[in-house]
Amino acid sequence: MQGLNNYIIELESPYNEKFKTESGIELFGNVDFTPERLSNRVAIIKGIPALCKGEIKEGYEVLIDFTVFYRQIYHGVKQWYNSVIDADKNLYHITPNMIVCYRESKRHEWKGFDKNLLVEPILEGDEIESTLILPDTVSSAKEFKGKVKVLFVNSQLKKLGIQNKDVVLMNPNGGVQFWIEGKEYWWIRTKDVYGQIA
Repeated sequence: MQGLNNYIIELESPYNEKFKTESGIELFGNVDFTPERLSNRVAIIKGIPALCKGEIKEGYEVLIDFTVFYRQIYHGVKQWYNSVIDADKNLYHITPNMIVCYRESKRHEWKGFDKNLLVEPILEGDEIESTLILPDTVSSAKEFKGKVKVLFVNSQLKKLGIQNKDVVLMNPNGGVQFWIEGKEYWWIRTKDVYGQIA
């Protein structure tokens, strides 16, 4: 199967019942409240767009934006997924800008697709001293000042000498949360990167 502008992907189910925390604990979640944590992010490419030839080939794995699986509520009824092609075969269509990263197989490393890359935020500052028991994310005075560690670089930045694990300065408002195995990363675009920190 081939689309004109869209990729065809295979995904067994848009959402899981459980998600992992950073410490490895598995929790049950409600898709209406935690879709970004429960969504399946890894899909298999089953069709390449006729008008979009590039580095991704059939059979490659892709990390996708979970908003592909948003469902609208119309007159109180939740509609089916807009991107579904064949529910029995678990086939969906997505636009190229919904692909964050890709890899040839599980044995290969992820690469940022097009202008996309994944980064890990670096928080700076001192811990708050408190007698209250609070979750780590609340009890910390650390703040984000624009520094991130590149997790999966794209080819545009790679040509400029930026590699995975490099620290770069980015637009503090440019990141979209993206979870892999319970750990939070940010999905950003090339335009969000201001420069490399030596």
